[in-house]
Amino acid sequence: MGAEIIRAHCISAFELAFPKQQWTTENDLRAFASNVSTDRKADTYFACPLGGGVGSELSNFDSADLLDWFLTAFNPNVLRYTEMIMSEVSVVNNVCSMDKLFFASIGNCHVHAMSRLMIEVDEDGKLVQWLDHFDQEDLNQKMGVCNLQLGDEL
Repeated sequence: MGAEIIRAHCISAFELAFPKQQWTTENDLRAFASNVSTDRKADTYFACPLGGGVGSELSNFDSADLLDWFLTAFNPNVLRYTEMIMSEVSVVNNVCSMDKLFFASIGNCHVHAMSRLMIEVDEDGKLVQWLDHFDQEDLNQKMGVCNLQLGDEL
């Protein structure tokens, strides 16, 4: 497969979960999770963030495992958020890498965090690996500040 096809598959996989110019919904996450490779299940790996320890990584997973992870860690029914690609999407073999922005809205408080994302897709454009590199401590602090502000408003 050519680089342009791989790039299109990676962007499509990303936009299933994070459609342009709208908040992520549970249905978006269901579509994203259903795009996990079944042919290469043994190779599947998901890290958000990479190196984040217990609870931030999945391996040898299926679509139900990935959906459960998102609904536990980033449930769109509780937190309004989206992500946007902020750079060119570079391709090496079946792996894409890009800069992305996480943006969340909690009441009148807004949180954002930049990260580097690597996505591997199979020949059918199905997700094999998702490696998200971001500063978890920084994001947790920002979310904590928003929660404190919300507590002050009550």
